[in-house]
Amino acid sequence: MKKLTIIALMLVGVLAVASPAKAFCLMNCEPKPDAVRKVFENVIKQKFDADAIIEKFDITRGWALDVEGAGHAGYEFYFTALVKFPKGAHLECKPEADGKIKEGCSASAYYSTTIQNQMIKEKQYIEPGKVIEFKDETRFDEVGGSWKGQDGNKY
Repeated sequence: MKKLTIIALMLVGVLAVASPAKAFCLMNCEPKPDAVRKVFENVIKQKFDADAIIEKFDITRGWALDVEGAGHAGYEFYFTALVKFPKGAHLECKPEADGKIKEGCSASAYYSTTIQNQMIKEKQYIEPGKVIEFKDETRFDEVGGSWKGQDGNKY
């Protein structure tokens, strides 16, 4: 009997090492800060410029969301970030000398990666070398045992 117990414990240990960490998550399973930064980085590179450099990134708040009616768990983070745009972004949207904005471009100087209601859909001009401070938020939704970020990736 003792031998069987030892073999069973060894088998559990081998399975624990071979299985993904998420499979054994019992506590502290919320999305991690590195996932929050990665989502932000992905959205910056998709929405503005692939060569953007995140100079500073700080999470200011994070909490579980009550999304029981949606049938899944959620988590939301607020953060501030400084992003440098060495090449700028959407240079084709630079305002004309008379201030006229080209079609498909936005005149707004409010820069956001928030997917929900505050994101500006049109392209936004950013002059080369400019550093922009983002005070933003991102959300994760639990999907199949992992967290889906607003960039569409699972973490």
